[in-house]
This record gives sequence, structure tokens and C-alpha cells, in this order.
Amino acid sequence: MENPSAIMINLPEIFGAREAKELGRELKKKINGKTPNVIVDLSRVKKMDSAGIEGLLSCMQHVASCDGSVQLAAISPEAATLLELARMDHLFFKFPSVPAQAPAYAITPSPVTETAQAEGSAQPQPVAA
Repeated sequence: MENPSAIMINLPEIFGAREAKELGRELKKKINGKTPNVIVDLSRVKKMDSAGIEGLLSCMQHVASCDGSVQLAAISPEAATLLELARMDHLFFKFPSVPAQAPAYAITPSPVTETAQAEGSAQPQPVAA
């Protein structure tokens, strides 16, 4: 039996469709047939749209298909509210903080997103309570 691996994912401040696709690509590269334990750090997340939420669900499905698990760590108040509104707050095991020894990789915001923010164009906004 193979030893499980731990994968730490640090999400950016804005987690939308582009970042969710990047998450999926990176996760598939990192798993490589192993039984993964994925820890998603949500401490920096301030905005997440429905595509970001769908990306987390896809991540969970992919990891579950490899007999792994997904845990959320250091959930920001904004991310916690969004997960609760989407009724996803009970789907994931949660850590109050991020384990320091876990190897990590970060999902970086795309240049298009940063440019659009700098120009002040409208961005999808999450539904607030």
C-alpha cells in the first residue's frame, strides 16, 4: 500500500474560474496516482464566485476518486460566509490554522484578472448575507 502524500494549496485573494482551472491542473500534476491528502489554505480568500466554489467541489471529487481527502485550513471570514451560503461548510473537514510542515504550492491570480482590477472594471461579486 502506498503512503499518503500531503499537498498544501494556498489560494489567492480572488478565487474565480481561472484560478479554479489552475487549481485543477496543478492538482492533477501533483497527485500522480498517489493517495493524496489535500489541505486548502483559504486564509487570503476575500472574493470567491460560483466558479471558485465549483472548483473546490471538482478538487474534492478528483481527490476522492484517488481515495484521498480534502481539508480546509485557516478559512477567512469572507470564505466562511460564502461556503455557508452555498451550504458547503459541512462538506469539508476544517483546520483552524495551516500546518507549518506541509509542502505547499500557491495558485496565483492570472494577469488578466490583475489588469482588470487595476482598470476598475466590474468583477463578479459574491452574494452577501
